[in-house]
Amino acid sequence: MTYSFILPDSGEGIHESEIVAWDVKVGDKVAEDDILVEIQSDKAVIGLPSPVSGTIKKLLVEEGEIAKVGDSIVEIEIDEKKDSVQAQEETLQVDEPQENEVVKEGTDTVAIEHEDVNHLKPGKESENLGKKTTETTQKPASSVDVRMLAIPSVRKYAREKEVDLTQVPATGKNNRVTREDIEQFLASGGSKSTKTQTATQTEEVKAATQSQVQEQPAKSAPSSTGSERREKMSGTRKAIAKAMVNSKAVSPHVTVLDRVNVEKLVEHRERFKVIAKEEGIKLTYTAYFVKALTAVLARYPELNASIDEAAGEIVYHDYFNIGIATNTDKGLFVPMIRDADRKSLFTVAEEMTKNTEKAMNGTLTRADMENGSMTITNVGSVAMNGVWSTPIINQPEVAILGMARIEDEVIPDENKQPIVVPMLKISFAFDHRIIDGVTAQQAINDLKRFLADPELLFVKG
Repeated sequence: MTYSFILPDSGEGIHESEIVAWDVKVGDKVAEDDILVEIQSDKAVIGLPSPVSGTIKKLLVEEGEIAKVGDSIVEIEIDEKKDSVQAQEETLQVDEPQENEVVKEGTDTVAIEHEDVNHLKPGKESENLGKKTTETTQKPASSVDVRMLAIPSVRKYAREKEVDLTQVPATGKNNRVTREDIEQFLASGGSKSTKTQTATQTEEVKAATQSQVQEQPAKSAPSSTGSERREKMSGTRKAIAKAMVNSKAVSPHVTVLDRVNVEKLVEHRERFKVIAKEEGIKLTYTAYFVKALTAVLARYPELNASIDEAAGEIVYHDYFNIGIATNTDKGLFVPMIRDADRKSLFTVAEEMTKNTEKAMNGTLTRADMENGSMTITNVGSVAMNGVWSTPIINQPEVAILGMARIEDEVIPDENKQPIVVPMLKISFAFDHRIIDGVTAQQAINDLKRFLADPELLFVKG
């Protein structure tokens, strides 16, 4: 039997993707979960795993070509009878209400890094799809292919527990949801996906919509004071929004504001950025921040940790991966400087430049942004003045460091005489569930010492 593998929604609401590279060729044997192809999404290059085992029969789309969601991109010959039956079942549209909550027209169910594809250009197919959606309650609420989210046994377990797989954070191989992920989701307060809940939510949305329509005044002539425009949120922006709300809801944020005299830091960078430039490296202050934060994490393991709420455990990390919040036209990304404790200042600076280029080009992978120790957000390059902030923790990390613009300020010297020195404002937000105020302030004190004297950083750090 031949199994036709269709291009699923990559989880960001886009309706087409570029085929970046095939990991297989005609005649290759593949097992379930083996990566078949790498596609370019709005956020990253994603590897798509095979849902069945068999032999590659035909590649239907060439590398570099664009395929639309729902198009067949590869045919797999399935030999075993068991796999054939499974493939027949999974080739059908997933219309079980337990897999995807059903919503009536007028609602919009969105999971982390997922959005619907109703923005496709209208045509006969989309019109028919709209009619079918209103005529039946058996269609999925979003275009996410649940077959890509978990293996059959896990999907069955999700149905038994009445859990919507699109709502469960995945930790398994190839970013798939595992049985343990579902159990942790339920233990941490994740809600079940039942018909009753969906119907209630739908009626609430419908009632609110009707109320808004009734309250709207009759249309009048255009206002001379201005106008407005609407723009559909991208999948990336929806993912960022949901992550920020989730972080504030999960972690009790406490932010400590401080400042440090960085006169010696400025002098050190001025001396060594010339050498770095000769080697083709752009040495920024952020590279120093990475090294200083790494030294602090080594002293305070509570900061290099995460919380497993389901198990009631604190997970301490033995790696030092520092995330750098990077702003792009498509949104905010946090690529990691991995094993920062083992890398020189110049190597850190060089990797930062590469990560920024990948973020701007949209070639960051999930692996580039996973398993962070702590994140640095630096707005110094765009701030008009040195400012403090209240940064939001990048989950599942337990703290985040905000750095502002370095500005000259008047402070007293040891003889209480006014002097002008470069000062850096620091904003340090931490999760009060695991980090106490005294620990946070001690960590900041050490961070300030390292930034105030880079020589001390490289001697003791």
